[in-house]
Amino acid sequence: MYLEEEAYGMLNWGFAVVMVIQLIWVVSLKIQYKFNNEVFGWLLAYLVSFALAGYKLLEAINTFEMKHPMGSENASASIGMSGILWSFSVFCMLFGLSRLLSNRKGDGGDADETKSST
Repeated sequence: MYLEEEAYGMLNWGFAVVMVIQLIWVVSLKIQYKFNNEVFGWLLAYLVSFALAGYKLLEAINTFEMKHPMGSENASASIGMSGILWSFSVFCMLFGLSRLLSNRKGDGGDADETKSST
């Protein structure tokens, strides 16, 4: 895909900055709220798979100046892989959040039962 020359750098750097912000935010939430490692693993799997999906999408729109003899076929395969990785990343995020919320509900319920029994 042809874009203005400055757009490729903005896309690459913009995506990288957003991914780093997400990583810092997830790690800081893990440290602050001390949620369990299973939830943290699912959220890290989301970040990694989403980063790979973004990379494959950026690769498909030729932001990395790759010369390939079958460019359109390579771009189509990259877009397809990006979609698969993106859908997997959404699954990881939703599963991680549901595990986080189910753990929090269980923690709060136990604390309420202890208070009412004393």
